[in-house]
Amino acid sequence: MKALTHSSTIALYQALSPAQLAALIRADWRRIEPDQGGELFLFLKLNQRYAEMIARQWEVPLYGAGYVVRLILPESVMTYFDLETVAYEEHLEYRVPACELDHINSHLVGEVSIVSAFLNQQSYSIPAGTRPLASLIG
Repeated sequence: MKALTHSSTIALYQALSPAQLAALIRADWRRIEPDQGGELFLFLKLNQRYAEMIARQWEVPLYGAGYVVRLILPESVMTYFDLETVAYEEHLEYRVPACELDHINSHLVGEVSIVSAFLNQQSYSIPAGTRPLASLIG
């Protein structure tokens, strides 16, 4: 299913491991990197809560921490990728091949922003426009 275009930009959410967050910080919040596990796809989610669920259920058990970031992209960039439903109607995500990350990164509107952090069984919401404390980065 292809996404419908209603406005010029779209907010997408991605769960990150601590290593991915560190790479994002090194790139001045302007470049998403694939996970170190050699994953072939990046799954950009339309729903922040869905990305938070992935961070809590996958990243925290594997790495002790998980983070959710928001990316703003032109909707026209995302029309090249399929929008898929995963298990539930609200679990919508774009399946982006890792080889397309340079294309995605080159079209980011502004900086990527961190919106949630999960450390073991603790969670934090990060107010918009602020930077996480160094203690949250892990």
